[in-house]
Amino acid sequence: MRELIVLCSAYSISLFYRGMIAVIAPEISADLALDEAMLGVLASSFFLSFAVAQIPTGIALDRFGGRITIAGFMWFAVFGTWLFSVATTYYEALLAQVLIGVGCAPVFVGIMLFIGRRFSPQRFAYVTALVLAVGSLGDLMGTTPLAMLAQWLGWRSSLQLIMLVPALISCLFLFAMESDRPEVSQETLVRMLKGMAKICSIRSLWTVMPMFLASYAVLMAIRGLWSGPYLADIFAASATQRGFILMAMSVSMAVGTFLLGLADRRFQQTKWVVLCTSMLTLLALMLLAYYPARGSGFAMGCFIVIGLFGYNYPLLMSHSRTFLSPQYYGRGMAVLTAISMIGVAIIQSGSGWLMEWATSAKLSSVEQYRMLFVLLAGVLATAMLAYSFSRREGSADQPTIK
Repeated sequence: MRELIVLCSAYSISLFYRGMIAVIAPEISADLALDEAMLGVLASSFFLSFAVAQIPTGIALDRFGGRITIAGFMWFAVFGTWLFSVATTYYEALLAQVLIGVGCAPVFVGIMLFIGRRFSPQRFAYVTALVLAVGSLGDLMGTTPLAMLAQWLGWRSSLQLIMLVPALISCLFLFAMESDRPEVSQETLVRMLKGMAKICSIRSLWTVMPMFLASYAVLMAIRGLWSGPYLADIFAASATQRGFILMAMSVSMAVGTFLLGLADRRFQQTKWVVLCTSMLTLLALMLLAYYPARGSGFAMGCFIVIGLFGYNYPLLMSHSRTFLSPQYYGRGMAVLTAISMIGVAIIQSGSGWLMEWATSAKLSSVEQYRMLFVLLAGVLATAMLAYSFSRREGSADQPTIK
């Protein structure tokens, strides 16, 4: 239990970093002279570096265990947070985001491996959803508390205070967790890459992968990037008002993660739970596209629905595990996590370029955000169509290590 609490604390700070830009995006953009495309790339750089770092972190987790790996990598996040706080140019901020992404890279897979070793496949989605719901406290801290702190100290001083958190978590891993270093490790870079290639060759996963690319990406395009600028541009919302609305969305994400886990455990129909909840998310996106300026209360309601039903990542992971042999769980989760993060990077950077084009085309702010919500709805609908052809479960094409 002590180890699980420490892992949850690490996941909390990882979630905080994923969404922090949304609340203070207008202030960062003004201070660093960022346009929409640059803001999109800045936000996506965390997820892209997070995805790429799955290879070295996967090897490190196998060779050194979670205790040493997460404790060591957290210092990248510490230095990245400091660099972001003193950045005076776009490229310095970009490098800072990359370092933060690398620092958080081993956390999620480490938690999944921990749960996978201690719980049966039937309880995996439920326990994962419970841990992610508890870890969502970090996401909550990136809403109203961050907005109030930024208004009080400024966003730069706030980040300098926040960087103490990953430093503390690193120390907790070193001194509060027992060593989990494997006695023998045969993992190498070549072996890791071959194993990842085998995961991508599993045909039953091909119809699931589009949902990994799109589902979390759509959620984070709103929660992690555009919600703050949208509320500021359309409704002239202050940082505190933006923080309050995003806190409501974050609470709904935490509650929804837990409820989706319960639904999966109750009905034992993971695929259909994912499709039904994704349909509700799609409906909220379509309403935002049709009524982008109806009111901040209406927008908050749609955000709450998206948060409540949009975070189905644990269910997708549970579904995917039925296609993996046990010895492939670790790298399978690493590959699917990387795919999910790459999807976020693509959608955030792509949406940034779309918004920049809309600005240069002199479209109104309302029309710009209408285009954004249409894009996100289209991406999710396409992924849902592919996922509808997936198998409910299976083991026939599970790979074996050679």
